Amino acid sequence: MQKLYRKENSNYKPIGVFIKKDMMKNILITFGILVLFSSCEDYFEPKLTNERTEEQLLANANYVQGLLTFGYRALPASFEGFGSDFLDAGTDNALSNNISSSLSRVLAIDGYYTSVNNPLNAWTSRYDELKNINQFLEVGLDGTVVYLKSDAALDDILRNRLKGEAYFLRAWIHFDLLRRFGGIDTSGQLMGIPLITSSIDITGELNLTRNTYAECVQQILDDINEALSAGLQDEYVGNDEVLGDNNIGRPTTVACRALKSRVLLYASSPAFGTSTSAQAAQAAKEVIDEIGNSLPDLYNVNNISNTFFNDDTNDELILRRLSGGTAGDNGVETRNFPPTHLGGGRCNPSQNLVDAFPMANGYPIGEATSGYDEDNMYVGRDPRFYMTVIHNGQTFKGQTIETFVGGNNTPGAPGVTVENATRTGYYLRKWVSNSANLVPGNIVNDQHYNAIFRKVEMFLNFAEAANEANGPDDATYGMSARDAIAEVRRRAGIAAGGSDDYLASVTSKEDMRELIKNERRIELCFEGHRFFDLRRWDDNLNEPISGITIMNNNGTLDYQRTTIVTPSFKDYMIYGPLPFNELLKTGGDITQNQGW
Repeated sequence: MQKLYRKENSNYKPIGVFIKKDMMKNILITFGILVLFSSCEDYFEPKLTNERTEEQLLANANYVQGLLTFGYRALPASFEGFGSDFLDAGTDNALSNNISSSLSRVLAIDGYYTSVNNPLNAWTSRYDELKNINQFLEVGLDGTVVYLKSDAALDDILRNRLKGEAYFLRAWIHFDLLRRFGGIDTSGQLMGIPLITSSIDITGELNLTRNTYAECVQQILDDINEALSAGLQDEYVGNDEVLGDNNIGRPTTVACRALKSRVLLYASSPAFGTSTSAQAAQAAKEVIDEIGNSLPDLYNVNNISNTFFNDDTNDELILRRLSGGTAGDNGVETRNFPPTHLGGGRCNPSQNLVDAFPMANGYPIGEATSGYDEDNMYVGRDPRFYMTVIHNGQTFKGQTIETFVGGNNTPGAPGVTVENATRTGYYLRKWVSNSANLVPGNIVNDQHYNAIFRKVEMFLNFAEAANEANGPDDATYGMSARDAIAEVRRRAGIAAGGSDDYLASVTSKEDMRELIKNERRIELCFEGHRFFDLRRWDDNLNEPISGITIMNNNGTLDYQRTTIVTPSFKDYMIYGPLPFNELLKTGGDITQNQGW
C-alpha cells in the first residue's frame, strides 16, 4: 500500500491511497475476521475463510457491509462502559462501591490517572473502527458491490443509506476521540487528534501528527453534511426492507443534526473557546424545529423504566442502542439493584447530586423560600429525584429501602456486606427496571434502550449556547434560553399546576448559566455527560464527594453529611492524556497535552 500526504499547517493529512490487488484480498479477509469479534449483535456478522478470492469477497455484499457494521462498535450499547461503572462514578455525581475499580482509583489515588493508566483510553479501538469505515467508503459505494441484486432501484437507495451511515459513524468516531484527547499541547496550541479520512497501512510508517482542534471540528461537520446529503431518513417507519422500522437504531437526519449540535457546543465551551456559541445555538434549534418545541410527557415517578428506557415506542430517544439484544438482559440490575433485591449495589449517587435536585416548586434547596427541611430532606423534591435515586424510606419493587445504620440495605443485614452496600447512603434508580427480577427460579430480563442522543439534550444544548451568545431572553432563533429551560422543567413536573417563580427570578446571563448547568446535571446524569461537561466548562474537578449517614434514634432519624472522597485532579486534567505508547510509536510526531 502506497500513501500520499498533504502538508497542512505542519500536519500531515492522508489524501489518497493506492491499494494493490493482493493487498485488497488481505484487507477483505482481515476485516471479515475482525467483524466476527464485533459486539454489534444486532447486525450482520459474516464468517470468512482464507480460501475466498477477492472477486468472491466483493461479490458477497454482506462481507463488504461488515466493514460498516464494525464501525457501530463505537456507539456505546451501555452507560456502564468503564469497568462496569457509570462514568459519573468518576465525578461528583456518584461513587462506585468497588473501591478497586479504575474510576474509584482515579478519584481516590493521586497519581493514578496518567497517560499510561487512563480508564478513558479508547484510542486503539476508535482508530480501528475508523480504518474499517474508511475501507467501506472506498470499496462499498462505487457500484461495484451490489447489495440487492433483485432490485436495482432499491439497491441504490440502500447504498445511499449506507453512505449516510458511514459518514455519520466517521463523524461520531472523530468526535469521540476529540472529546477524550483534544487539548492544549506542550507548544501551547489547541490541538485535536490525527484525522484519518482514508485507508492507511497500520503496519507502515504513519507520519501522523495531530490536526488542530478547529480542523477536527470542521472535518466532523463536513462528514455530518455528507451524511445529511446521502440517503438517511428523518425516521425509519413501516415495513420497507431498507427504510422501515427494522432499521431503528441506525442514524437518522435528526441524529446527524444532534451530533452537530453537540460538537459545536463542546467547541464553544471555555476549555476550547472557538467562539461558536451562535452556531451551536442555531444547530440545536434546527433539531428542535424537527422534533417539536415541546418535550414528550413520558416521565412517570412510579414506573420510569416502563415509560422511558425500556419502551421501544417512547418518543424521547433520537438515537439509541439496545443492550442485551431483543431478548433483553438484567446486567444493569445485577450490578445495581440494592442488595435486598440480590443486586450488587454498584453505583451510589452522591449527596452532591441529591442536593442538586431542587424542590418541586423549582427553588434550590439552599433558597430560604424553597420549603426544604433538612430533617425531611426527601420530601417535596423535584420529581426527577425520585426517578434517579433510591433513598432511605423509598419503596422499590414492593419493599421499603432502609439505608439508616442497621437498616435492611446496610452492612450486617441478611445478605448485605460492605462489597454490595452503598457507600453514600443511596442506590441507583435510573436505568434499573421495575420488571427485571434476580430471584433464582424467577429470573426476569428486560430490554434496555440506551440513549446516544435524547430530545431533552437538544433543549439543554440550545439553552446553554443561546444564553452564552445573547443572554437568557434573546429570541433571535425563535426561542430563548429561558424558553428552552422552561420546557425542560415543565416536562419534569417542576411547579406543576403553577408558575415557575424561581426561573422567573433568574435574570442575568451568569445566573442563567448556573441554572442551565444544574438542569443539565440532573437531566443527563448517568448518561456519560458530567465527566466531559465539567472539563469543557473548566469547572472545579475536586469538589469533595459526600454521602449521608442516617442514625435511627428510637424512630427519630438523624442525618449526618459525610465527606467520603476528595478528588485530587490537577488543573491540566481538563484535557485527557494521549496514550503514552502511541507517542512512542510516532517518535514525537504526535504531541502530548500539557501536564501529562
